[in-house]
Formats: sequence, structure tokens, C-alpha cells
Amino acid sequence: MSSSATGPYSYELATDPDALEQLGRAHPHYISSEVYPLASAGDATPLGDLLRRRHSAPGFGQNAVTFDSFSRILNESACITEAYGRGAPSAGALYPIDIYLCVNNVEGLTAGVYALDPYEASLHRLAVDKDPRSFLQECLVFQNLADNSAFHVFFVGSFVRQRIKYGQRAYRFALIEAGHIAQAMIMYALEENVASCPVGGFIDKQVDDLLCLDGVEQSVVYSVAFGSSQASDEVVE
Repeated sequence: MSSSATGPYSYELATDPDALEQLGRAHPHYISSEVYPLASAGDATPLGDLLRRRHSAPGFGQNAVTFDSFSRILNESACITEAYGRGAPSAGALYPIDIYLCVNNVEGLTAGVYALDPYEASLHRLAVDKDPRSFLQECLVFQNLADNSAFHVFFVGSFVRQRIKYGQRAYRFALIEAGHIAQAMIMYALEENVASCPVGGFIDKQVDDLLCLDGVEQSVVYSVAFGSSQASDEVVE
């Protein structure tokens, strides 16, 4: 992210709820001959209930996330399960997204920077001489999301994996896949009563440098912060 990533009214939209309400309701106006209202959604299915409860948390509580909940969120969304494979689709089954995590407050897990191995469903702690929470407070635009987050997931695109098949469209497919995995994580976090907030506002180069990425063939494209609910006074289980 750089100065070119901010628009002329970025401050107003971040601080004025009325401005955001007006622009957030904008949509195309269609010239059509007939209009067909959708059927009522009615009572929610279990998945529908999750979708209705999903929201981006403005901050997190101070409690830890259990290692079991943390593991299930990663296993079901980004790892390869023996019976069902992966929880998110990938163009050409080439899987260009790598998962890195800044872990701050997960029970039984030392704070640090980790890489996820989706094949072995395991974490590798990286030799990074940087406090993960301090790093997040430096690289995130909205630093309050780092204050109490239990862990922060960075999605890294390794673009060459798809470029050999899709050429320049590989970049688009990597972004789409990051969104698929992120949404799967967010939905499963809801099942575990873990709050989340998708984050696109970060300093790309700082993250790339921390993870030893060249910023060309490999670069961070997206992230999600996770933590306990601000309303909860108990450890998330």
C-alpha cells in the first residue's frame, strides 16, 4: 500500500458514518422491461445463520483463542483434509496462495511469525527477530486491529504457479483465491466464536520484507485479523 492507494475522500469515508452510508448504498440503475422480486429468505439454514451473523469486528477482546479453535479454522479453510481435500477452489488446481501468520495470543503457541504447510497441516515458526504485535502496529493502517488480535493471517500470492498456465490473468486468479480462503476462514471462525476483520490496509513492502518476499514473483495480497470478541470475558472455546 502507498499514497496512491488512498482516494481524495479516504479520510471522510473513514470518519463520517453519513458519507459512508450514502456511498455504500450506491448501485447501478437498470433499464428493464420487467422486475421479479426474490422470494423471502425466511428462516435461516445453519449456513444462512452464519452469513447473517458475519460482521467485521472493529476490535478484539484481550482473551486468548484456544489452540483447538485456531487449528480448526486453518484446517478447514486452508489445509488439505484426507477425505475432502481443500476448503476453497483454485483456478486450474494450482493453488498460488501461501499462508503466513503473526501469532500474538493463541493458547499453547509461542508468539511469533509462522508459515502454514497445508499438506502436513503444520506450522513452521520462522526465524524472524521481530515482535509480531509491534510489527502489526507498524504495518497496519488501522493500528487498533493489532492491539488485541490473537492472530493475523497474511495471504501471499506466488504468481508463477498460475502464470505458467494463465499468463497475466494469474494475478487476478490469485486475488480471487485469497478471497475464497479468507471467507472460509471467517465463516469457520464464527463457528468457533472467534471474531474477525478482513484487512486490506497494510504497507505491502513491510510485510514482504518481513517474509523475505521479492514483491514481484511473491507478494502479500490480503489479510484477516482474528481474536476474541470484545463482549466476551471468557477465553474463546
